[in-house]
Amino acid sequence: MKSIVFASALAAAGFLVSSASGRPLNHKRKVVTEVVFVTEVMAEVAVFVNDAGAPYSTATSTILTSPVTVPSITAETTSSTVEPPQTSSAVPEPAPLPTSSTSASLLAEPTAVDVQGATTTPSPSPSPSPSPAPPAPTQEPEPPQLASPPEDIPVDKAAAGTLPLGITWDAYSSSANCKTPDEVASEFSSMKDYKVIRIYGMDCNQIPLAIQNAQKNGQKLMGGAYLDPSGGGEDLSQVIKAYKSAIDQYAGGNWDVIQLFAVENERVNERRMTSSQVVDAIGQARTQLRSVGYNGPVGAVETAPATLDNPAICGASDVVMVNIHAFFDRNTQAQDAGTFVKSQVERVKAACSNKRLIVTESGWPRQGNANGAAVPSPENQRIALDSLRASFNGDLFFFSAYDSEWKADSASTFNAERYWGVLD
Repeated sequence: MKSIVFASALAAAGFLVSSASGRPLNHKRKVVTEVVFVTEVMAEVAVFVNDAGAPYSTATSTILTSPVTVPSITAETTSSTVEPPQTSSAVPEPAPLPTSSTSASLLAEPTAVDVQGATTTPSPSPSPSPSPAPPAPTQEPEPPQLASPPEDIPVDKAAAGTLPLGITWDAYSSSANCKTPDEVASEFSSMKDYKVIRIYGMDCNQIPLAIQNAQKNGQKLMGGAYLDPSGGGEDLSQVIKAYKSAIDQYAGGNWDVIQLFAVENERVNERRMTSSQVVDAIGQARTQLRSVGYNGPVGAVETAPATLDNPAICGASDVVMVNIHAFFDRNTQAQDAGTFVKSQVERVKAACSNKRLIVTESGWPRQGNANGAAVPSPENQRIALDSLRASFNGDLFFFSAYDSEWKADSASTFNAERYWGVLD
């Protein structure tokens, strides 16, 4: 049905501005009305307008009766009311709509105006019915207000996936030979308080040995490849095949035991790989790992300075992986190790779009030469590790589980490279 608007001539409708009882009418404010037209099949609707021609209320056709009473007009008021002018043509409130014989004298031939532009004469209603007061303007309902806001539900995957404090481990004995399966089993058992163990490659059959022992002890692993295009590195595809084989054999094909995968360790810092080579390796590793069932984070491990200088690496990584050692800052004492590492983490995160960051190595040597205020000793190692624990409750790996006496030492490492073992 079409909507119609009844317009009345103000000069002939004095009953709209007075009442029989003589009580004051509220003076109308200037009202700005927003009219929204909605196409809908419904009963015939009448839209009432004020003396300025602006609509102020609507009513359905069921209220248009013969005779029909004119609805009383309510409007917004100003801060004061005014007395209406006294007229001799006052009618009782509510006033009956004049019959056809008197309509010319009071309503100046009202017509119904179709909202589409045509004009028609309104059809009379069959029976009398009082007209209700104009309804309030339609508004969108307010959403229900909660008594108190619900707790924030963490949806950030990085926060939800925080790793417990871990530790790093390598597969070489003091003589640079491979550790035996029994030695590996013994050391993994000694690391049982650390629920995540980082390994560095595939040498010494360490992938299946680590997976077997981690499964037995309820531990997880950070895996990786030892890439080095300058020579002596591993083949990425072969490393991933070794993981796939061990996962199938010892973990029932379930990759949950592997929490992270890194394609290299400090190769850009050592100028043995370029940033673009690392980015390419991350992409290749991710594609191959996804194809065999691993869906966890893939990235590359660099130092904080190398990451800051090469933001493309953290951009390509699913999580940022950084080795940060307070000992190599000559102004940092052991008790400030945690504060220093935390500050470096914030710098790198800011440069990497606040992406989740995992400290993949951090510790303190217990033997070697002093680096300014950073002094190696068993006591300072304990103090530094306590400081790190005070600043981090996860997403950090202590370096390392055992001394690495197979490594070469030099003045650049303050002759401390072999003595970072936490459990020795």
